[in-house]
Amino acid sequence: MRFCRACFLLIPAFVALPLAAQNDTLREATPYSQPIEDLILNAELDGQVDYSFVTDFLEELIRHPLDINTITRDEFLQLPGMTDLLYNNLRAYVDTFGNLTSLYELQAVRGFREEHIRNILPYLTTDAARARDISPGKLHPAGPTPREVWENMIWEFTQRTVWEVENARGYTPADTSYRDIYDDQGNLIGTEPVLSTRYAGDKYRHYSRLRARMGQNISFAVTGEKDPGETFEWNPLLNRYGYDFLSGHVALQNYGSLKRLIVGDYNLQAGQGLVMSRGLGFGKGASTIAGTKMPNLGLLPYASVNENQFLRGAAATVALRNWYFTGFFSRTRQDASVSARDSLTADVLQASSLQISGLHRTATELANRRAVDEQMYGGRVEYKTATLTLGTTHYRQVFGAPVSPALNEYNQFDFRGDQNYVNGLDWDWIYRNLNIFGEVARSRSGGLGGVAGLMASLSPTVDASMVIRHFDKDFHSNKAYVFSERPLAPQNETGVYVGLRIAPSPKWELNSYFDQYYTPWLKFRTGYPAAGWEWMAQLDYKPRRGTLVYLRFRTDHREQNSDDYPEGQQLRFLVPTERHQFRLHFETKVDRDIIYRSRMEFSWYQEGAEDWQRGFLLYQDVAWRIGFKYRLTGRLAVFDAKDYNARIYAYENDILGFFSIPPYYGVGTRYYLIFDWKPVDGLEFWARVAQTRLHETRSFGSGLEETQGDLRTEVKLQLRWTFGGGS
Repeated sequence: MRFCRACFLLIPAFVALPLAAQNDTLREATPYSQPIEDLILNAELDGQVDYSFVTDFLEELIRHPLDINTITRDEFLQLPGMTDLLYNNLRAYVDTFGNLTSLYELQAVRGFREEHIRNILPYLTTDAARARDISPGKLHPAGPTPREVWENMIWEFTQRTVWEVENARGYTPADTSYRDIYDDQGNLIGTEPVLSTRYAGDKYRHYSRLRARMGQNISFAVTGEKDPGETFEWNPLLNRYGYDFLSGHVALQNYGSLKRLIVGDYNLQAGQGLVMSRGLGFGKGASTIAGTKMPNLGLLPYASVNENQFLRGAAATVALRNWYFTGFFSRTRQDASVSARDSLTADVLQASSLQISGLHRTATELANRRAVDEQMYGGRVEYKTATLTLGTTHYRQVFGAPVSPALNEYNQFDFRGDQNYVNGLDWDWIYRNLNIFGEVARSRSGGLGGVAGLMASLSPTVDASMVIRHFDKDFHSNKAYVFSERPLAPQNETGVYVGLRIAPSPKWELNSYFDQYYTPWLKFRTGYPAAGWEWMAQLDYKPRRGTLVYLRFRTDHREQNSDDYPEGQQLRFLVPTERHQFRLHFETKVDRDIIYRSRMEFSWYQEGAEDWQRGFLLYQDVAWRIGFKYRLTGRLAVFDAKDYNARIYAYENDILGFFSIPPYYGVGTRYYLIFDWKPVDGLEFWARVAQTRLHETRSFGSGLEETQGDLRTEVKLQLRWTFGGGS
C-alpha cells in the first residue's frame, strides 16, 4: 500500500485516548450517518434516495424538542435507534412512576442504554408546557388555536449554491468530429460532420426553500432546485418556471380527528413499505435490530429535491377512536426514456423505462423530462392500539403511455403496460418484550410479495431480530421501500435475515447479522438463478463517556456472470464473487468544544479465480466549536483502491441539508473543510470546500462528466435565515 508515511503519522490516534474530561455540549453529526453509510454500501443506492428530510426533521427538533412524557409513538419512532419495544417500556415506566423529571432518568427505563440516550438527547425535553398540541389522556387532542399558530409560526429561508471548480467536458465548447458514410453495398462514399453533445446550462447547482412550521401541527414549504448542467429559464409552454424543479406543500396535523391533511407534495409510509414508502428506512448494517423494521409513519409532507420519488396532489387521514382512514390522490409527470412519439403532436406513445435521476442537461435528458403522466389514487385503513396495529393499503396507478422495456432474458417478468394496482395487508403486534410485524401484497400481475419479522428483547443484555422475505419474479411495486437486497425494487428474491445484539456491560456491545438470499429468476449480470449470503460483526467499546472505539468485519458472497469465456466455452456461466471489509473506528470528545474521529478501513474483492483487488482508506476528522458563533470541521483522508470493486464508502460531514457519502477509489488524497458561522440569532452561514487529488491518473469521471487533471474541487455555500415567533 502507498502512503505508509502518512499511515504511521495517523495510526497513533487509534491508541492514544485523550485524558481531558468528557462533555456532551458539542452536538455531533446526525446519528443517522452510519445507517445511511451502511445502506449505500449494501444496496448501492447513492443518488437514488434523498435523505435530506432527515436533517430537516432533526434540526427542527433541536430548536423545538419533543416532551419525553407526552411524545407520541409516531414521533418517538422517528428518533435515531428507537423501536416500538422501547416506546412501550417508556410508557409503562411513566404510568408506574409518573413523569420523568430529567432525561437522564431514561437510564432507569428497561432497554434504554447509554447510546440510545446519547443519540436522542438533543431532540427531547421534560418541559410538559411545550406540547400544546398533545394532551395526555386524550386520544385525539384539539390542537393549537389560530392565534397560537400565528404567534408561534417559525419561518425559515435557505439559499444554497454548489459547484465544481474544474470544468467538466460537458461545460466546454462543443467540437465537431466526422463519421463515415456508406452506401447500401457497404462502400465508403464520404463523411459527414457530427457536433458533440454538451450540457444546456452552467455548472452551478442552485437551491432555494421557504418553509414555515408550527411545531408538529403546521407545515408550509416551497422549494426550487437547478442541478448542474440544467438551464434556469422561464418558459411556461415547456413547464419551466425558473428552477428546473419546483415543489411545495401545505400540511395540517393533529387537529382532533383530522390527523393529517396535505395539499401539494407528500409521501406515504405504510406498513413495512411493501406497497408504499418513500420515507426513512434503512436495512442491513450496524443497527442489527432497529434497522430491520420499516417505520409506519403515514402521510408526511415532502420538501426535498428527489424529483421522481414523491406524490403530488392531496391526501388526508381521519381518525375515529382507534380507526384511521387515509385517502390520497396524486398526479405527476414522470421522467421516462421515450421509445415512440406521435409524428404530428409529439405526444408520447410508448416509454421504454421510467427515469429517477432527475437530471435534464442534454437534449436527450430534456426530451425525457416529464414525458409520461402518472395518476395514482388509493387509501389505507388502519386499526391501532398501544400494542396492535392492523392495516390494509391499496392504490391504483395509471400511466399516460405504456411502459415497455426492450425485451431481454432477465427482464421478461418486469412491469409492462399502462396500469398497475397493488393491495397489501400489514400487522404489528407487541407482547411484552416481543414485537412481530410484517406485510403481504399482491400486484396487478398476480405476483405476490411478503416480508415478516420479529424483534425480541431476550434479556436486559441481549436483543434478537429475524426477517423473512419473498417477492415473486412478477411482483411489481415501484413505490415500495422494503427490507431486501434491492429496497426500491422488491422482486425476484427470497431471503432470511437474523440479527443479534449483546451488551454485557455499558462499555461493551456486539452487533452481528447473517443474511442469506436466493434469486429464482435471472437478473442483470446474472444469467441463471443465483444465491448469496452476507455476514457482519461489529464490536463496540466505550471506555468513557463521549469515546467510542469499534471493530467491524463484513463479508459478502454472491454470484454473477463471468466476464471471460475459457477457450471453447460458448455458454454464459456464473462465478462466485467475494467482498470483505475490515474497519477500525475511533472517536472522542477531547474537551467540550472539540470532537476527534479517525478511521482505518480495508477492502478485498475477488471474482472467480482472478487476483484479489484491494482497497485502503485512512482518515482523520476534527470538529471544533469556537465560542458560540463559529465551528470548523475538517477531514484529511488517504486512499488506495485501484479497482472500483474495491471502493470504500465513508460518510462525510457536510453543510446542513446535504448528505455526502462518496466512494473512495483510485489512489490519492482527499480533504474537506467546513466553516459554520452564526453572526446573529436566526442567521447562519456555511461554506464547504472539498478536494480530491489522484496520484496515478490524470482525469476524473467519464463522458461529459470527465475533467482533465489530477484535482477535483467542490465548493458549497449556504445561508439560512430563521425568523418568527419563538425563533
